[in-house]
Amino acid sequence: MINNIWILIGKKLSGEATAEELLELEELLQQGVADQYPLAQLEEIWKREHQKTAAGKLDAKWLAFETKLDNADKLESEEVSQSEDTEQLKPKLGIMKFLKIISFVVAACFALVFIMFNKKNVIDNHKTNQIMAPQNGISKIQLPDGSKVWLNSGSKLVYGANYGAEQRAVYLVGEALFDVEKDPDHPFIVTTSTISIKVLGTKFNVRAYATDKTSETSLLRGRIELTVLKNPEKKIILKAADKVTINNEQLFVNGKAAISSKGGIVEEIPLMALSRIHLAKKDTLPSEALWIENKLAFDAEDFESLSKKLERRYNVTISFKDEEFKKLRFTGKFQNESIGKALRALQSATYFRYKTDNNQILIY
Repeated sequence: MINNIWILIGKKLSGEATAEELLELEELLQQGVADQYPLAQLEEIWKREHQKTAAGKLDAKWLAFETKLDNADKLESEEVSQSEDTEQLKPKLGIMKFLKIISFVVAACFALVFIMFNKKNVIDNHKTNQIMAPQNGISKIQLPDGSKVWLNSGSKLVYGANYGAEQRAVYLVGEALFDVEKDPDHPFIVTTSTISIKVLGTKFNVRAYATDKTSETSLLRGRIELTVLKNPEKKIILKAADKVTINNEQLFVNGKAAISSKGGIVEEIPLMALSRIHLAKKDTLPSEALWIENKLAFDAEDFESLSKKLERRYNVTISFKDEEFKKLRFTGKFQNESIGKALRALQSATYFRYKTDNNQILIY
């Protein structure tokens, strides 16, 4: 059956199959062998390759097959002119037709294999590597070029299989500390949903959680160029100890984010704010990067932003009964404290109450 089905396929592709042979082919394919003989793909390849000239290696292979077919046609003509006995010629013509059909089938099969192989290569070239930090945990990884990355709780880093070929590009969701190996020929680029950062060799921290109102980049060493994706004309060069905070609000007016208050008054806040990182005398890292030592540090941070860090650290959900409590500001540092002890410590700085229901915390 195998030989017969390929002969029938070849005749169908070359347009030489009779109605009976087409019916026989259809019956064979319906007997559960259609998956082994991809007629649809072969037919599509056949049509496409006869509409335009194939390129590259495939073109050379097709040319070789066409040469064989031309030689077969030439031989067939010679046989016709030299033979005076039609009955003796028929078997030879049948053989030549059979060889032509087989050539068609082999060519189509080769084309299918070639295309599938190249499709696999394209998929491999676009393969990505993804590293995800666990909830309430930290992951440390080393990239192929030796650069080190620390991923904060629930953060994700993505980079392609071609990392380092022309540039070292990564995509970040969440927060990460980068210690980048110097390589002037291959710039290191970090992209988040809001910003893009280009460096050569440096150490910096990026916070870009989707649920946070702001994104933040803190430079510990070296120099970086930061671009706001929604406003690409907004570029800033950061030097060591600089920190830039980006507002993630969706509505921008004249380069500023517009926010409506309860009274219907619209106040504008800057799209970017430049400040300095904070390094306490007893700490080896600035407060913006102390999370890699499992410490939660905050400097004059509003309660709403701090609550997001507490949620990720303690796996809880925090809500506010009154919007005014979101504006309370705190400075401090937690390391081994439970969520209850942390909230009580915040209460000692200013007045508020809270109640818990499993992992739900209400500030009121």
